Amino acid sequence: MTLTLILPAVVATWLGLCFGSFSNVLVYRLPRNLSIVRPGSACPACSVPVKWYDNIPILSWLILRGRCRHCSAPISPRYLLLELAGAACAWAGLLRFGWTVEGAAAAVFLLLLVNVAVIDWQHMIIPHTLTVTGMVVGLAVSPFTPLGPEAAILGLLVGGAIILAISWAYKLVRGVIGMGGGDIMLMAMVGAFLGPWGAVAVLFGGAFLGSIFALTAGRFALGKTAKLPFGTFLAGAAVVVLLAGEVILAWYLAQF
Repeated sequence: MTLTLILPAVVATWLGLCFGSFSNVLVYRLPRNLSIVRPGSACPACSVPVKWYDNIPILSWLILRGRCRHCSAPISPRYLLLELAGAACAWAGLLRFGWTVEGAAAAVFLLLLVNVAVIDWQHMIIPHTLTVTGMVVGLAVSPFTPLGPEAAILGLLVGGAIILAISWAYKLVRGVIGMGGGDIMLMAMVGAFLGPWGAVAVLFGGAFLGSIFALTAGRFALGKTAKLPFGTFLAGAAVVVLLAGEVILAWYLAQF
């Protein structure tokens, strides 16, 4: 492998790890309405600021053996896993779409989906900071991708409108709100990246994954008050549609 291939690979991996590390800030602070800029990172147990050399992705966690340097309080493996997820997102996007604007956009989209999935799973909310950022990025890169700006705008509108319509219908039938504004914004972001048909596929995929989880966990026994982190399942479905949607569609059409 030549230097011209090694260097971009190293840069992509490092950027993915760094953005994955920043995801830990987002996952912790956004649900708590805290600034993601200030103050700097600190130990949740002793509040001592984290030095730069203890904030190196992967390496610092391993050297410290998952504990704070000052108080020895355990540091959640989530920090390590999100850093690895950032690198995986970078590689998944670039391997699927190549070293292009589309590949870089896919990596960003995947990382946003990871953040949404984790936050919604833990807190049952989807911060608009993530989804609005995703919409802006999706629309901004659409002229440089096969999707195009028209399909991206239509996808944004269709994705949000579908969830809004379902939420209204659910409220009319069951008397409670089925999905919140976070789900609407998430699907609008998905549509901006995947277009209208991609948004529809993600909706069906998310419903399928959510149904499997609900059946497995016995959530249906809780009645109409049961709540599911639907954004987590939508995010999972969006990953599948982005990376393997064309393959799945080709397989499905081949059955007829």
